[in-house]
Amino acid sequence: MTDKTPDARTAWAASQFENIDNEIARLATICRVDFRDRTNIERVIRNDASVCGSNNPVAFGKLRDLLMMHYAARTKTAAVLGEAETQAIIDSVVERILERFAARGGGKP
Repeated sequence: MTDKTPDARTAWAASQFENIDNEIARLATICRVDFRDRTNIERVIRNDASVCGSNNPVAFGKLRDLLMMHYAARTKTAAVLGEAETQAIIDSVVERILERFAARGGGKP
């Protein structure tokens, strides 16, 4: 990421978070995990499948792996772009995901 211009780095980071977070939202829907409650994120990372409203071990495993990938990408991106810009990118991506869920009548994941 360091060989790209600032705008290109930001766009690249946004696309990476978009891909990861879209899949997280999809898997959270399948597993019926409500991420509006942040403690549920921690429970998934701790491998606590009891947080799920449905039993799908494969989807839960992928959800957990992607959450860990999100945090690894966040740490790496923050080292390059800084904390504030990284958080702004993530906030924007999450807002777009939530808007798509609401538009489909699915509420918030």
